[in-house]
Amino acid sequence: MCRFILYRGAETLMYPLLYDAENGLVAQSKNAQKRKKPLNADGFGLGWYTGHGDPEPATFVNVDPAWSNRNLAMIAGKVPTRHFFAHVRDASVGMPVSQANCHPFSFGRYLFMHNGRLDRFDSFKRALQKELSDEAFGLIEGNTDSEHAFALFMDTLGFKTECTPQQMEQALLHTIEKIMWLRQRAGADTNAFINFAVSDGEHMLATRFNSDHSVQPASLFMAHGVTICNQDGFKLKRAKAGETAAAMICSEPLTAQKSLWQKVERNHLVRSLPDGSLEQVPLALPQQADLRRYW
Repeated sequence: MCRFILYRGAETLMYPLLYDAENGLVAQSKNAQKRKKPLNADGFGLGWYTGHGDPEPATFVNVDPAWSNRNLAMIAGKVPTRHFFAHVRDASVGMPVSQANCHPFSFGRYLFMHNGRLDRFDSFKRALQKELSDEAFGLIEGNTDSEHAFALFMDTLGFKTECTPQQMEQALLHTIEKIMWLRQRAGADTNAFINFAVSDGEHMLATRFNSDHSVQPASLFMAHGVTICNQDGFKLKRAKAGETAAAMICSEPLTAQKSLWQKVERNHLVRSLPDGSLEQVPLALPQQADLRRYW
């Protein structure tokens, strides 16, 4: 499994959240605090939306450990953005370390990341591929469960060039439900960790979900506040009237300010709101064993 960050708010360099924060993403690539297996060294990726009217994000991925790539530090320290995704990877068994397998994945205006594992993927991979349109199948360049999930999401969304937040949310939920149905049909009754993240450049969503009620999902936290970046590092503070706050959804808190980070509850979805804040709501999905829908 992996670690990731979603950011949307005041224009910022990516460097402070990746490098300067006490538990920034580069620190998590070396020694994650909320995982039994702390190392996430099988590649990294950035996806960011530019400020010059282009709705399609830029991406930069590489198979290096995040801490050893000088280009990551250069880009993160020079490119300002109001909205970005960042990801460090711990490759699952059978899913090689390659650029094609690094997150985030993108198509058009959409970015997608996954922290987790669709366990026993080989048992339902071909069935999932058969469900895809030619356009969705053509998106897949690597061999990860995550990229297949993104292709299924785009198909479910109908490859809309623009969509409402409700359409994006429904497509994400239907994607998770269909994955569970395919797993159930294949006899894959082990747990699937499904922390998905998606954005269209305007709205962002993330899930903290697993298919087995007896297992805790992978960690996920959210925060909404003003970011402070100076010689003392990276901190957050509560926004006062008139201040532009940032919304962040992260696998782990970036700072030790516990009062400013809220744990996302199990089997919940986090959505960004028009005022820039975040809310979490229960996912309207059954556990896989209770799934009764047939497609």
